[in-house]
Amino acid sequence: MKYIEERSSVINPQSDYEALLKSNKKLRIKLGVDPTAPDVTLGWYAILRALRKFQEYGHTAVLILGEFTAKVGDPSGKSETRSVLDESVINTNAKGVLPIIKSILHSENLEIVSNKDWLSKLTISDMMNLASSTTLAQMLEREDFSKRYQDKNPISLLEFFYPLYQGYDSVAVDADIEIGGNDQLWNLMLGREIQKFYKKKPQVAITFPLLVGTDGKKKMSQSLDNYISVTDTPENIYGKIMSIPDNVMWDYFLMLSDLELTEIDETKKLVQSNTMNPFDVKKSLGKIITNELYDQSMSNQAEESFINLTINKNVPETIPEIYIDDNVVHLPNLLTVNNITKSNSEARRIITSGGFKINDIKYLDLDISSDELIGNTLQIGKRKFLRINKK
Repeated sequence: MKYIEERSSVINPQSDYEALLKSNKKLRIKLGVDPTAPDVTLGWYAILRALRKFQEYGHTAVLILGEFTAKVGDPSGKSETRSVLDESVINTNAKGVLPIIKSILHSENLEIVSNKDWLSKLTISDMMNLASSTTLAQMLEREDFSKRYQDKNPISLLEFFYPLYQGYDSVAVDADIEIGGNDQLWNLMLGREIQKFYKKKPQVAITFPLLVGTDGKKKMSQSLDNYISVTDTPENIYGKIMSIPDNVMWDYFLMLSDLELTEIDETKKLVQSNTMNPFDVKKSLGKIITNELYDQSMSNQAEESFINLTINKNVPETIPEIYIDDNVVHLPNLLTVNNITKSNSEARRIITSGGFKINDIKYLDLDISSDELIGNTLQIGKRKFLRINKK
């Protein structure tokens, strides 16, 4: 399992990991995914890609859709109490992400289950038993809980149940290995203790680097709107990859490509010594990712589109057209209704930050006369265009 060993951190007694490798048994590899948002980001894809590698080594991927734990919300890295997510929202999100996840993983040696199937059936007695597996002192060893406690920020008892539930998931599916982002380390290690409590063999915990979002600062998240969706167009995926800071791209190479670590390290050294242009390196990253998500032809088209729009400043030959009859147009609503932006808030952010142009002139107003729109070309961000005509 060279790929996994090179790109991950195995945080366990070495004897546990070595014993698993020497057993030559088909392992059960657990990954939990909470449907707290309706899309799959490249950050999710990086971990799902690692899970797929385990399948290719012949092991069973156990994908747990956290339809129960999503109600609580993972408190990892949070500085304040999370609100409980509505069940209807969770169901909608699950229906959105499940087909995407299935398209990423191999259908063979795959189990997809929902943790509401067992967690929703726990009795009060079961909950008391589960709660007795862990002490308050153990919970406060966790850095984010400890900091919130010291800062006198509230921590609900419900939040303490999230890692307990995640650990119980490992009991329910007989996990040999659990994988996740490196922000999940504490949860994964607690899962080992809970398995021991239930007289199960403890899982090996393997963590992977988290992808930083397009803002270059925080981890990729739909709630922060700094994400790249795997279902976006090849042109948008490529363009957003080109927008990430140079120092961030190395984790993208690590988690989203099959390049050898030596090749990644050598390329990084060439960039740091100014021997190689980071712009060209990032272009190769964009090609690798769009080629894997789509195909070589669409990857080439995405690169060509990026060069035309960003470098050559060319407007695309084919632009979507919409027709309006209002005298005054509220731009955020116009862009969202026509699927140019995903929400009015996203549209407002683009406009007020100077990312909206009419015939290459920036406009910052949210409401605009239709006379200024009709017959003209709108540019939203770097890669989206729209032409307005009168009904």
